[in-house]
Amino acid sequence: MTSTLVSAFLTYTLITAMTPGPNNILALSAANQHGLRRSSRVLAGMSAGFLLIMLLCALFTFTLISLSPALVGWLSWAGAAYVLWLAWRIATSGSNLSSTDGALPGFWTSFWLQFVNVKIILYGITALSTFVLPHTTELVWVLGVSLLLALIGTLGNLCWALAGHLLQPLFQRHGRILNLTLAALLVYCAVRMLI
Repeated sequence: MTSTLVSAFLTYTLITAMTPGPNNILALSAANQHGLRRSSRVLAGMSAGFLLIMLLCALFTFTLISLSPALVGWLSWAGAAYVLWLAWRIATSGSNLSSTDGALPGFWTSFWLQFVNVKIILYGITALSTFVLPHTTELVWVLGVSLLLALIGTLGNLCWALAGHLLQPLFQRHGRILNLTLAALLVYCAVRMLI
């Protein structure tokens, strides 16, 4: 792997993990409303579900590529298109992060929510099909990167939970600038994915 590929991979994964999504908003809301200690079951359920989804994405992507290696190019283009769509959504989104009031979900609720979280499913498939499988099909690497993806996603959720009180005012004041910066970085990722 070249340093350019590694930097594009890290840029993509860190931005995707840190931008608002269902998990991040749930972590922010749970920690703000119920405190970090009471939210630990929610965070643990999200992390366990995230790990399982990343392993399933690895199995799916690895199997698909094994059956038809020509799909790597198509998946790279699809991944780049998804990243550009994500950049567009971030650039045109509002800067307001509203949290919803309600009861604190438990471990299993937040675990099962991962199976309908399209953002993390596409995150896993895109990262694996674009940054890993074109360069190696060794199962050890595919599984290792899947674990790394789950770790990065979990760290993103934890950051949102820990910094929830700080991020809301920041996004309200400078949300537009932050969104445009993140969108520009994702466009860079999409271009690097195809080169």
